[in-house]
Amino acid sequence: MQQIEKDEIDVAEVFRYISQFFSSIKKRIQYLFETVFSYKLLVLGITVIGLGLGYLAYSLVKPYYTSSMTLMLANIRNEFIEDQLNKLSVMIGEGNYVAVAERLEITETSAQQIKEMKFSNLDQDRIEEDSVLTGSPFRIELTLYNRELFESMEPALTNYLENNRYFAKQKRIKQRQVESMISKLKGEISSIDSMKTNVGDPRGPVNGFVYGQPIDPTNMYRESIILYKEQVELEADLENLDNVEIVTGFIPKLLPTGPSLKRYLAISAFSAFIIGVIVALSLDSKKRRKLA
Repeated sequence: MQQIEKDEIDVAEVFRYISQFFSSIKKRIQYLFETVFSYKLLVLGITVIGLGLGYLAYSLVKPYYTSSMTLMLANIRNEFIEDQLNKLSVMIGEGNYVAVAERLEITETSAQQIKEMKFSNLDQDRIEEDSVLTGSPFRIELTLYNRELFESMEPALTNYLENNRYFAKQKRIKQRQVESMISKLKGEISSIDSMKTNVGDPRGPVNGFVYGQPIDPTNMYRESIILYKEQVELEADLENLDNVEIVTGFIPKLLPTGPSLKRYLAISAFSAFIIGVIVALSLDSKKRRKLA
């Protein structure tokens, strides 16, 4: 019986402490509102000053423009491209505009107009964790102070990626192979064309045999067409040897992405209001101590 009474006393104490806690919070909130209301002109004045400072800060920040481009990679690992872009992003973040201008083959003045660069793999979430992402679309998001530079930044970034020593070497090897095949096909087509001319318009004695086999004009025309198709396909491959191709480029920007006036004013007004409340509480505390 005594244990039950003790438990009831403990529960009552807990509820009493909880009641006192919430009562104390209520009194503090009430005191806060009363103090702010008493010094409302002071708090309002400080808030207005904060708004003015926020607008001044906004007017001093250069407007910037953000746009993105999508690149399609050849049969190469995306992490190689990501490593190149990450190095370029680090140089931009450090303000190393001399190196940025050298890598992108642009002027240092143009490089200084780059505020930020971000990049991402579009298919990153579609592959398994242990898989290697290869030949996937890549997105580059660029933030510039000068919106007119977006057009020139497309070839600059593409050439920067293409000029990778490994990529450039592989491209040259494949280019020589394709050009050699095209040259060989052209020679064979030229030889067949000469034979077709001799068959169609013979000059001198013609016995209708080549290397002991009778000449069939139909087969010659068919072979010529097959070789020509192979030549056209190889010439198309020669045009598509780039390791990086632009799918969608940067879009022209008329309105700046930032800074946001509403955001500057909201942050400055809130900060100034908090400062005003602190000043009001400090003045009221001094006033109470003097009266005491």
